[in-house]
Amino acid sequence: MRQSSHSLRLRLTGAVLMPLAALVLLFCILTALVTHDTEANTVDRVLIGSVRTLSLAYNSPAADRERLVPLVIHLLRRRARPVVLYSVYRGQTLVAGDPALLPPADYNATWDGVVDRHKPATFVNAYRETPMVRGYLDLADARQVTQAAYLRSGTLHGKPARIATEIRRAAGDNQLIAIQIADYMDDRADYERAFLQQVVLAGLAALVVTGLLFWWAIEWGLRPLADLTRQVEGARGEASPTFRLTTTETDPVEMQPFVAAFNGLMERLERVTNSLRQFTANASHQMRTPLAVARVQLDVLDRYGPHSPQGKAALQDIPHAIDTLEQLLRQLIALARSEDQAGVRLRPFDLAEVAATVTGERAAQAPGDMDIGYDNHVEGRAMAIGEPTLAAELIGNLLDNAIRYNRPGGTVSVHVDRDGDAVIVAVDDDGPGIPAAERDKVWDRFYRIPARNAPAGTGLGLPIARAIAQQMGATIDLEDGRSGRGLCAIVRFRSKTG
Repeated sequence: MRQSSHSLRLRLTGAVLMPLAALVLLFCILTALVTHDTEANTVDRVLIGSVRTLSLAYNSPAADRERLVPLVIHLLRRRARPVVLYSVYRGQTLVAGDPALLPPADYNATWDGVVDRHKPATFVNAYRETPMVRGYLDLADARQVTQAAYLRSGTLHGKPARIATEIRRAAGDNQLIAIQIADYMDDRADYERAFLQQVVLAGLAALVVTGLLFWWAIEWGLRPLADLTRQVEGARGEASPTFRLTTTETDPVEMQPFVAAFNGLMERLERVTNSLRQFTANASHQMRTPLAVARVQLDVLDRYGPHSPQGKAALQDIPHAIDTLEQLLRQLIALARSEDQAGVRLRPFDLAEVAATVTGERAAQAPGDMDIGYDNHVEGRAMAIGEPTLAAELIGNLLDNAIRYNRPGGTVSVHVDRDGDAVIVAVDDDGPGIPAAERDKVWDRFYRIPARNAPAGTGLGLPIARAIAQQMGATIDLEDGRSGRGLCAIVRFRSKTG
């Protein structure tokens, strides 16, 4: 399978390799700095040590000097860091070495009494402190030195060089001798460059090996996810809401939340599918009845005519069937709309004002013998959290139910009150009510309580009310009527956010 730029494996590998590459780069930079300082310090130490060794050879008696100087030069050329550039001047006369390596400009053939015109070279020893006199362990070795060994930068054969210089009075000689040893700077730079190149190549090799190993590790780690993918791919053909992902004991624990969430989603989908299937069946059944009644009555009209007794009776039944169908469709639309309100913007509103307005509208439409009342027990504004239009539809739905299923000449009252942190609106009636055993069933769609002489209904009023309440975070409870008979529907709204 071709890997795209959005591959999880590539993203994880990049997430590891990018900081690792930054560490390799930082390591190379630090290595370059440390190597530069170490190389400079090492070469400077070699130059100073070499010039002091050669200087001590010239401090020997003349008979020994002829034997010691060649031996010292030979040893300097054969050491781990060989020194091949040197010169020894007595006054302006070259005694040995490279004539191009001239003494410093302030060099005098005779001593003017000044000691250490330049600051002697010193080095930090982190391991031990050895007492020294101007760079020598023995005071006698330093006594004849007029300028202790020091370092300076110069040019030799047209190339930058680092030069160590020491000036002394040789045994049996009244003239000063300038001993110098030099090292080309480009040699030092070449060594640093070669060493840094090795470090960079090693870092890049480590980066490549780490990337390959991590790529393999990610592939191994993603195998459980690939197993889940194969399960889903295998279930695509059936497309059943009963499908569930399964895991084994060896699968990572990090997969459990995803599997649980996926299976929870599938359980919800199964419930929704079953509910939709049942809803469709019930809706088609409920709509079939008024349609069948209307068709039968139309057949009667067609057969007997509108002026016959049968036709007149049919004309009276057709509007009732149409009203029943219209109410059913209206409530189905209301139910669908209430379940599709995921983006409802909840805000504080005055529940008492909404309840009073809806009660007044329903009171004007109620039968003349029905007593519709309203009272508010909240001082000030009864602020609730919700959506005013939905709250009005909810209260109106409960009022319609209380009026429709009440007894002739009954009473319906709406009460607004507080209950702790909640603001409640209660719709109370003194009709036949709902038996306690049936109060859990009435929330099911299309469920109607078996009763004689019950008014026509769709069984959708209370389910619609609950769906609207849930959209606003409110709850509905059914209790006995406050008068001891009938039903009281209590809706609790939150009075503050949180």
